Amino acid sequence: MKPSDLIPVVDKGFEINYFGKKNHSQGWFKKFNESSEDFSQWESLFQLHRHDVLEVLVFLNGECEFFCEGKTYSLQRGDVVVIPPYAVHKATVKQMDSYERIIVSVSEHLMADFLSSSPSMKENIINQKTQSSHVLHLHEKKLQDVHFLLNEINHKIKNEEENFPFTINYQLFQALQILFDPESSMPNLSNNNKLDQRFVSILEYIELHLTEPDLSLDKVSTHFHLNKYYFSHYFKKNMNLPFYRYVSLKRLSFAVTMIKQNQLPIEEVALKCGFLDYSSFYRLFKKEYNLSPKKLQMEYKN
Repeated sequence: MKPSDLIPVVDKGFEINYFGKKNHSQGWFKKFNESSEDFSQWESLFQLHRHDVLEVLVFLNGECEFFCEGKTYSLQRGDVVVIPPYAVHKATVKQMDSYERIIVSVSEHLMADFLSSSPSMKENIINQKTQSSHVLHLHEKKLQDVHFLLNEINHKIKNEEENFPFTINYQLFQALQILFDPESSMPNLSNNNKLDQRFVSILEYIELHLTEPDLSLDKVSTHFHLNKYYFSHYFKKNMNLPFYRYVSLKRLSFAVTMIKQNQLPIEEVALKCGFLDYSSFYRLFKKEYNLSPKKLQMEYKN
């Protein structure tokens, strides 16, 4: 199994990227606001990977199986995939010629600003999370409205109006309000997996205890009264990743975010993310990202 990639999309602001018939390799919109060094390769989007920002995929056309945190969805036009920060996911596309989608990546700071301005959006996002699904389906009219707003942003950026970020951010805010409004959508019925509440509970337990150094396969399997060998097979079958690799990837993702914030020594970051010692953290980090933690820290300092 090829390892997943962490793609730190934006430091602040947002990015909107289009993939479709006319353009298979470049963003539809120019990157807006500051972006980190381009860690990603285009092919990485079709492998297991994760982001340190909220990502919203608006599916327009084609045949696509979308995997996110143990669930697989058959997407259809109008489906919107809401991918939380650090969620392991990938798209499996049958025919690239017909594959068409828009991805909106919103930084933590900008999303927090939006949510503080709209209690209703915050409530709608919380309600969406309780549905135990990462996918909702937009009514056609609402899909057209979202598409129009994103096109307007594109037009402004092409005409070099990015020096007026209020208007651009407000139009993105309007698009997100539509996306998360329950009246804009209906339940998505294309989830290929029956809801496994036990597995959902396992993921919630891991998330809650992720930074505890003693989080282990034995501990989790015992907590859920499962044989550890059965649990190991069960977890890998549902997540497409072994338990220890999943935990390691999650911890490394948090470490990358903390290193980017540049508020703590790297040795302390390693311990706060649940690693037993700096040497094991360094070895896993270097293997995963092909650079040392200190080098990443220096790149963000510069």
